[in-house]
Order: sequence, then C-alpha cells, then structure tokens
Amino acid sequence: MKFIAYIFAYSFVWLLHLLPERILYLLSDILYLLMYHVAGYRKKVVYRNLEKAFPEYDKSEISRIAKLFFHHLSDLMLESAVSHFYSESLALKKITYKNPELLNELYGKGKQVMAVLGHYGNWEYMSTLGLVIDYPVVAIYKPLRNKYFDKMVQKNRNTFGVITVPMDKIARKLIEYHKSNTPVLTLNLGDQRPRYHQIQYWTKFMGHDTPMFLGTERLARKLDAAVVFLKIRKLKRGRYEMEAELICESPKDLKPFEITNRHAAILEDLIREEPAYWLWSHKRWKHSYEKYKQEHGN
Repeated sequence: MKFIAYIFAYSFVWLLHLLPERILYLLSDILYLLMYHVAGYRKKVVYRNLEKAFPEYDKSEISRIAKLFFHHLSDLMLESAVSHFYSESLALKKITYKNPELLNELYGKGKQVMAVLGHYGNWEYMSTLGLVIDYPVVAIYKPLRNKYFDKMVQKNRNTFGVITVPMDKIARKLIEYHKSNTPVLTLNLGDQRPRYHQIQYWTKFMGHDTPMFLGTERLARKLDAAVVFLKIRKLKRGRYEMEAELICESPKDLKPFEITNRHAAILEDLIREEPAYWLWSHKRWKHSYEKYKQEHGN
C-alpha cells in the first residue's frame, strides 16, 4: 500500500513539474482556498501562534498575516514538490545567493561550518547551495517512516549534490570529516521543537521562553567550527534570496549557549521583518516553561 501511495504521489509531482509556472501558482491559489477556507488546516494553531507572538496586533492584522501565511504555505508545498526536476540553471533562477564569498572565505581557511536556518522562506532550496560555494554540503535530516517517500525526499535533496545524513549519525560523520581534514558545510534547521524529555535549554524567542536543541552549538564547539545563519527572504512568488550572517568564526570566542541565543535572535528578527513566511502551523510553544521549572527545580 505504501508503495502504491508513493507511485501515485511521484506521478502527480511529475505531472506538476510539466506545468508552466503561472498554472502551478494558479493551483497554489486553489490549494490555499481548500486549506484555509474549506479544510481549515491547522488554522487554530496558526492563529494561536500568531496571537502569542504578536500580542500587540489586533484581530484584523493577525488575520491578514495568517492568510498570507497560508498562501505562502501553498506555494511552498508545490515549489518543494517540483524542485526535484529543476535543472541547475533553473534552480539558480529560483534563489539567488547574496554573499557566497563569506562561506568561501571560511573554506579557504579550512574551517568546518555549521549553517543554521529556520523554517522560513523556502528552506528546501538550500539544496542548491553547493552550486555556488566551494564546500561539500551536508544536510541533517530525520528519516520518514514510509521508506518510499523517504527515498523520494532524499533524492530531491540530493539533486544538486547535498549529502544527507540522519540525525542520529551526524556527530560521527562530522567527526570523520574533521579527522580527515575535509571541511564541509552542515545545514541544520535550528527552530525545531524538542520532545519534552529532550529539553535541556530554554531561550527567549518571539517574547516567550522556548526550548531549543543544542546540537548545532555542541557540534560547533567539538569541531571548532564556524557558525553562520542562513537568512532566506522571499522576494516575490517563486523567487528567494539567501544571505549568510556570521555568528562566530570560532565558538571559543563565545560564552556557553551564546551561539544558540544568537541564532534564535537572528531568526526572530527575520520573522518580525516579514512574519508570513515562517512555519506557523507547528506547535512551537507546546511545552510550558513553568511546568518544566517545577519538575526540574530550576
């Protein structure tokens, strides 16, 4: 059954990629209507998150941002689906890289790089990063339960040479690169919500105590890797821009947790600049800091 679902999905995506861009975005408009007005897909979660993040906004402004978000989510779903079929030249028309020289300078110094990004803009387009920088690009991912869909997603990300490594194997893999003096740039989504039993650190994010994974910071310190944040801005429909911002060239220069605090702050600034392009449909503030303090005594 899983294989049949995979064949159906792949065939549908293949047909989608044949469509002219204007027709693809017409379908996106229809998908928006279905998600927002008919199915109400995670609508309550989106509104709750927006109200929590922007208590100063009135209902009409929250509604405006929510509708823009669902329009963007529809675009994102279709863009990500068909990107597997892009040629290199077409892919580089979809996203421009503002300052790849920053990353190439770090490569010239032989530095490992931990590149943090958020679920903002179209993060899947980072699969093209290896086309414009000297580094081999490694992406951390969580395997899907359906092995056929997992293979399809990984093939999509591998199209332009990205090396995908499961979360539970990334530390060992990066240590291997480090020991063999092979500088790589590792992509990691830094705004995912830890499970309750995994929480080890909280930071202020969008005005709220928010649990954060510490994997990026720990690996950076272990490897003495430079840390950058990749800001992906949406310029218009189907067109994005990436700008790299250096957090540190050596983690030794920063206090404990400062890397995590800084990448959370950069993402917050990006979200406040254009709120509609962050992934508001996930329960980012599901866990209670007050409950955590009571249970852990800190």
